[in-house]
Amino acid sequence: MERTLNREEFDALLQMVKGRKVQALKEPAGHPSALPYDFRQAAILAPDQAQAIRSLHETFARNFTGSLGQYLHGSLETALVSLEQLSYSEFVQHIPKLNYVGSILLHPLEATAVAELDLPLALPLIDMLLGGTGSPVSEVRELTEIEEEILGSVVQLICKELEAAWLPVLKMDFRFERRQGQTQVLRLLPPNERVLALSLEVRTTEARGTLNLAFPGAVVRALLRELDGQASCHKPEGGSAGHRHLRSLLEECRFHAELVSPAAAVSARKLVRLKVGEVLEFPITVATPTLFKVENQTFFLAQPVAIGDRRAAEMQSKPATPQLTKEEPR
Repeated sequence: MERTLNREEFDALLQMVKGRKVQALKEPAGHPSALPYDFRQAAILAPDQAQAIRSLHETFARNFTGSLGQYLHGSLETALVSLEQLSYSEFVQHIPKLNYVGSILLHPLEATAVAELDLPLALPLIDMLLGGTGSPVSEVRELTEIEEEILGSVVQLICKELEAAWLPVLKMDFRFERRQGQTQVLRLLPPNERVLALSLEVRTTEARGTLNLAFPGAVVRALLRELDGQASCHKPEGGSAGHRHLRSLLEECRFHAELVSPAAAVSARKLVRLKVGEVLEFPITVATPTLFKVENQTFFLAQPVAIGDRRAAEMQSKPATPQLTKEEPR
């Protein structure tokens, strides 16, 4: 059944035809027509690129957990929870007014990255660094100058671990610059700059919060070039012969190994009276096993023994409980 157009529909159709005729007159014959294109979309990550960047920063999260745990003399967990690309203005919109925001200079590209730390997490971290338990705060407040200095050392630790995580792919010098105020944060990067935003959850025994990182487009492109180059150059060798060769190379690698006694508390009285040649008694029985660690990871419970004139370790068992492997961070 045929349908008759009403007046509004007929006028809309007429305007559409007129618009096409005008556009055709403007375009030279034989030339393709121009279509709108958003150049910011050119930086969208491919799935394999996103996975490579995620893997890189999962390594950063693990290393940062160990380093910050030693620095705080406490236990914590860090996990990468999201990775996305968005404009810098969108990234800034999600920053609460009182959060800690620091700028990081990236050399040799002369670019700036941004690190943002939730104050509900930052304040308990400061408390732990000052010898407290790191209890959650009842009310978020502005930081004092001393607290800013303390958090600056945490951002320096972030820079150190980022630099180490990126080093196998791209040599970059991460330098903490300073804390930025709310108005200064807006000027660190152009509002339309597409940044790579990483969100990591940091959890202590009693508090949790988010660490957000934003890397500018120039740095992301440099990182992707190196990741793509490594992916094309390091293809796995086929067959068992290639695996055997790789295994033989890995077996020649050397790792730092040590025997570590479990942590023990010694009174200040004993420490201040210590003299050369004295024997300091620890509140640990001789039957208590030591920890055999490889690259700061506990592998076995062991006993120190001797083989000829060499010190050795007799492996006894795998660590079964957290209490057996608990030790004070250095």
